[in-house]
Amino acid sequence: MENAADALKMAAAVLVFVMALGIGISSFSQARVAADTLIRYTDRESVTQYAEDIGTKTRFVGKETIVPTIYRAYKENYRIQFYEADGITPIALYTKIKDGARVEVNYIDLEREVIGNARQQDNFIMALLYGAKGTFEKSNGTEMSFDEFKTELEKNNSGISLNSQGIYDTILKGNTFEEKYGVYYQDDLLPESYDPDTDISDQYDETDTPDVNKTKKRVISYCRQ
Repeated sequence: MENAADALKMAAAVLVFVMALGIGISSFSQARVAADTLIRYTDRESVTQYAEDIGTKTRFVGKETIVPTIYRAYKENYRIQFYEADGITPIALYTKIKDGARVEVNYIDLEREVIGNARQQDNFIMALLYGAKGTFEKSNGTEMSFDEFKTELEKNNSGISLNSQGIYDTILKGNTFEEKYGVYYQDDLLPESYDPDTDISDQYDETDTPDVNKTKKRVISYCRQ
């Protein structure tokens, strides 16, 4: 009789364990689905960033799409360019001294600027977007002013001159842009005729790229409508 009772207890324990295991697996599955959903909603641009991903070469976007893209430009190695509706006339974002002359710059490209460390890069994006309205961080974590950051930038010999009014108010706000996607392979093995300032999208055939040079750089052009 005691053996029968023990057997029933063991069977009940096994049944409880199996039920608990099933509930645990189900809970983990639901948690994963919830996490995936949360990620999609918190960073929708990570899914729909590139027109190529949605089966078309262009799409029309506003500041809510462009601003997150600009924030990721340095961390994810993008080149972002701005043009008028004709796709030819550049829209100046800031100015810099190049070969002794002041030139207007219509792109954001870490590869072509002397910005400094990650903190200064974040400050540069903040200044570019919001100008004097932005908030800037010193190396010790305290806040610095827009003018203090400009002085710090000058010490890098970057030659960059930022406007006190950012492009969010002067260019992005209230405007719609046509987004054009392109790629090129950076470093020193590009064809001599290739210029990323003018050659974008389908104009460069990646099959001509040597196998030793496979660092792909995304190029996103925004044409104001």
